[in-house]
This record gives sequence, structure tokens and C-alpha cells, in this order.
Amino acid sequence: MMSKSQGKVLDLGPVFGLKATVTTPSEATDGAYVEMDVTADPGSETLIHYHPEQEETYRVLEGTLEVFREGRWRTVSAGESLTVAQGAVHGFRNASETPVRFLNVHRPALAFQEHLETLDHLSRAGKIRGTKDPRSLIYMSMSAVEHRPDVPVKPPQWVFRGLAFIGRRLGYTLDDGAPRDRFA
Repeated sequence: MMSKSQGKVLDLGPVFGLKATVTTPSEATDGAYVEMDVTADPGSETLIHYHPEQEETYRVLEGTLEVFREGRWRTVSAGESLTVAQGAVHGFRNASETPVRFLNVHRPALAFQEHLETLDHLSRAGKIRGTKDPRSLIYMSMSAVEHRPDVPVKPPQWVFRGLAFIGRRLGYTLDDGAPRDRFA
């Protein structure tokens, strides 16, 4: 029986330039891991961060992904995999002119899937418009602080905590996938 999350497409375009299809949801593995089939648009990238309690694996299916690990960018081509150990600083980007498709696994799942689902809901509700929009950054920070998917390095974690605090003070919420704020 397919879970309600399996096959769900998470549109993270405004956030990271990604679309992620949940192939193995965390509830199907009792939280052991979550797997997603990710398509990264040209120019997409994540923040430099680390997962204190998770390892992360990238298995590139199409194109070339660049993964920041051990202080430098490494190229991971189609057919190759790279695993980032728990606590290792990393990030990824698509520096090419074509989309990159890869499987992404977080082990254990923790609340990583919930964080991405929240960002998807916020994006679809028009609350996240990009990483240069202050209101979007507040919502993204609130989700990151609530779900704790990772610890950002650039920018530092205190920035996210501060923005989340400001969001709560302004009355922003993440409830029901339809966040509301006073200025919407």
C-alpha cells in the first residue's frame, strides 16, 4: 500500500531551485531514512550546512552535481554516489547549464521530510518567493527552527533563530500548511 507522502512532488523552486519527489517517505521506514528523487535546475544551490544526527547520500542519475565537502567542491557525475557523514559540513549546487537529477537519502529521516513539506506548502501559499525576500527568509527560518533539519554554517544558525523569533513576534505561523501573517 502506498503512503500518502509517496510520490508527492515538493516544489522547492523558489527556495533552492529544486523539485523533489518523495520516493520512500519516512513513515514507510519507521524513520530509518527518507529518499527523494530530486531535480536541480541550473544555478540551484543549498546553503552550506551540516546534519548533527544524519548522514546524507547523493546518487546522481542524470547530469553533474557539485557537492561541497571537506572544504572544497567535488563533482559527482551520473552513475556516481557520494555520502556525507553525520556532522560533516556540506552543500550542493548545479553549476551546469542543464538540470541534474539525483536520489537524495537522509538517514535517519528525523524531521527532514516535514521541513521540505512545510517549505512546499509555504511556497504554494505564496509565502516564500525566494531567498532574497525578507518575509520568505523569515518563514524559511521558522520552519528550519521548528523541524531542525540541519545546522546552517553560511549564514550562521543564529541568523535563522533570530529571523524565526521575529516571525513569531509578527504573528507568522506555519500551521495547516496555510501560514498566515498580518501583512498577507
